[in-house]
Amino acid sequence: MKRTIVAGLAAALLLAGLAEAKVYKWVDESGKVVFSQTPPPENVPAEEVQVNAPPPATVPKEAEKETVDEKIKGNPALDPELRREYCEKGRKNLEVLQNTGSEMGFVTEDNKLVKFTPEEKALKIKESQAAVKAYCD
Repeated sequence: MKRTIVAGLAAALLLAGLAEAKVYKWVDESGKVVFSQTPPPENVPAEEVQVNAPPPATVPKEAEKETVDEKIKGNPALDPELRREYCEKGRKNLEVLQNTGSEMGFVTEDNKLVKFTPEEKALKIKESQAAVKAYCD
């Protein structure tokens, strides 16, 4: 742990030094472009190059950090309150579906009863069983 901290501090100091360092550009005698922090020989024309340092690393503010509770909240697979709610609804639906006759269905917006077919009722039972299995411990 101490080595990591020391290495991080050393890297920060080196980067800070590079941000302040001058960089020179020139063409050597073989025609290659050279970039260096060391100035070229006195008889070689060179230009000083502006180097933009990377922006400093920022640490997110406490308010911006997403807490574990925020990640869990609203996720029915992880949120205990939602799991309980979904479990309870699944159990109630399953009980109603299994204990009612063929007169089962749903009410439309204009208050008309639409009865489930036997296949629809069987599907609703399977969905409720899946909810109980998924959300009830």
